[in-house]
Amino acid sequence: AKVEHSYTQSQSLNAAHIKWTSVRQESASTYKLVEISSGGKLSRHNVLVKQLGPDTVTELSTFHLCVSDQTQDLHSKIVLDHPRGVSRQLHKCIVAHSDGQAVFDGNVQVNRFAQQTDAGQLTRSLLLEPRATVNIKPNLQIIADDVKCSHGAAISDLEKEQLLYFRARGVDLETVRKALIFSFAAAVIQKLPYPFLRTRVENDIKQLLESRIKKT
Repeated sequence: AKVEHSYTQSQSLNAAHIKWTSVRQESASTYKLVEISSGGKLSRHNVLVKQLGPDTVTELSTFHLCVSDQTQDLHSKIVLDHPRGVSRQLHKCIVAHSDGQAVFDGNVQVNRFAQQTDAGQLTRSLLLEPRATVNIKPNLQIIADDVKCSHGAAISDLEKEQLLYFRARGVDLETVRKALIFSFAAAVIQKLPYPFLRTRVENDIKQLLESRIKKT
């Protein structure tokens, strides 16, 4: 079986949005989640995925955006119990407000019988304000010995070298910032399966980001 699960969350900035996703995957199944979350005063998603057979594929791609005093929170756990499982997780977030906060707690558990597993986890955060906050805890637990696993985390502002590169070619600072910031988010947005949905989300994210870029 194959499931592609796309989710966008753009509720009022005064709302509380808390959700749970639980997935059980049988042999040779594929589950792909693409989530874009930009709304809510408090937004939290708890994701649990269990691979219950061999040759199983799991892909989680998420993008979270804070443009006010929001908290965007993702807690995920992927459990691999059988041979030749594949898991890919990409989490990106942008905090564009001094009182904004993003949280990522990601756990990948490769158990004893999950030999020849290929698991990767990457979280990247872009902080655009001096007091913006991100709390991340990537966690890769490996008990099996014949595996290919990796994880990484990066937190930064826009790189000065990139800004200087474009400025040296006559591109104004505001245009450069818009292009670099949106391209950071686009890696996840482009994974949405339907063109109309990608266009709608792109317009929403651009509008939210432009409102913050102009203020800074």
